[in-house]
Amino acid sequence: MMRVCLILLWIRILVQPHILQLKAVQVFPPINFTLTVSALAQVLLSWKPSPNQEQKNYTIRYDVKILTPVFEEYDTTKTHSFQTAVLHNGFSAHVRTLLFHKGLQMTSDWVTAELQPPPGAENTAVTDLSCVTHFTVSSTVSLHCTWLPGKEAPEDTKYFLFYRYETYTEECQDYIKDKWNRNVECRFSVTHIAPGEIDELIVIHINGSSKYAAIKPFQQLFNQNAIEKVNVPRNVTVFLEQNDLVATWEKPLSTFPKGCFEYEFYLINLKSGNEQVSKTYSHDFRLRIDVTGRYSVQIRANHHKCAVNGFWSDWSETLYIGENKQENLIVWSLTVLCVSTCSTVTLIAIVCKSVLQKKTKTILRASL
Repeated sequence: MMRVCLILLWIRILVQPHILQLKAVQVFPPINFTLTVSALAQVLLSWKPSPNQEQKNYTIRYDVKILTPVFEEYDTTKTHSFQTAVLHNGFSAHVRTLLFHKGLQMTSDWVTAELQPPPGAENTAVTDLSCVTHFTVSSTVSLHCTWLPGKEAPEDTKYFLFYRYETYTEECQDYIKDKWNRNVECRFSVTHIAPGEIDELIVIHINGSSKYAAIKPFQQLFNQNAIEKVNVPRNVTVFLEQNDLVATWEKPLSTFPKGCFEYEFYLINLKSGNEQVSKTYSHDFRLRIDVTGRYSVQIRANHHKCAVNGFWSDWSETLYIGENKQENLIVWSLTVLCVSTCSTVTLIAIVCKSVLQKKTKTILRASL
């Protein structure tokens, strides 16, 4: 008990002077806190230290909280910060000063800044925005987006799509229209999206114009890998090895190495009609089968491990293996029956012709 008391007393002797020292220091909030839209779906948060703040041997940091559209909290030694976020519903944040000295911390009051939502009539912004990227044979990335017009958007509404990737922004030039001549689909055959990057964000911004209403803009952030439509596995082959069906293939066209993909193997027993889907992470598949049957085989691919899952590729071209002996027997039987029938008909025709010819000759002789 005496030892515990001595330890507490020792801690008090060491810590109390620092606490008293910090209590004598006033922590002032930052000044000139502003929010500026610096790019599509990007905000620059900036502030300055209070000129009244003592420096001495203190460590100064800043605590930042993003309140809307998505809550986030972090601290920094800088007096500015960039945040990527959708802005069609506004943006708000606050910041405060953090003062550290010998393991102790003091904080100032919060200061707040806010960006108002951009103008526009309700229910005129696009809905159901969906985008897909694709790695092409020319080692570039294409982008395809579709959307629906807002429920209250006038028939003369013109929508315009922009994408931003890192610092590059581009407007769509290739639209597909609905029956009211409104843009509802956009294609970029080539983009500045870098293939093979991990979890980079693609910003999609769609605004619009109309003679009858102010069209509200809409923004959405897409994970680059999550919207990639993976290419089909290449060089798929199937063969029989004794009683096993063996399939091999190569990874899809991609900058990712082969260990970054998973595959689904789709097998149909055409004799019984049974279907089987199996998942594998290798580039071959072996399965014991009934060799008296005939099978169809398809393979498709998706990301695995190296990136978040994208969209599954299309199924590969259907390959067939094996022979359905029962079907072959039926075909053979039908063939034999057909040949026999044809032969019989031909023989009857020949006999009838011969008899007819004899009767004709007899009639002619009788007439003479």
